[in-house]
Amino acid sequence: MAENAQWALQSALFGALNTDPALMALFGNPLRLYDDVPEQPQFPFITFDRAIMRQINADVEGAFEHQMTIKLWSEYGGRREALEGLSALRNAIETSTLILNGHTLISIRITFADVFRIRSSSVFEVILNLRAVTEPII
Repeated sequence: MAENAQWALQSALFGALNTDPALMALFGNPLRLYDDVPEQPQFPFITFDRAIMRQINADVEGAFEHQMTIKLWSEYGGRREALEGLSALRNAIETSTLILNGHTLISIRITFADVFRIRSSSVFEVILNLRAVTEPII
């Protein structure tokens, strides 16, 4: 059975981000990149968040459009760390060659980014939305 396309995409992103020197300089080595927010996190850190997968009309059965949200969390005391993290994350995604298990990545692009302070706290949250298209390897 072929691997789920959404998991293959997340796994490929996880692997690529974990080898990026600029991200490791900001988020530690090993990279503080999680599938969920840890109970007692060490700031700054990154999490995978919402993931939507839709089958698309294509010449290949099993082609999917993915919309994925990655969040970055900073407690620096201003926007600087959040913006530097966003820049490093964008660069890592845009320059990585992603190899997906059982699938081919047709395209990936960043569609949206937002940086804001969480109300009544010193934590800044960054939301980064991606759009990707995958096809199964036949």
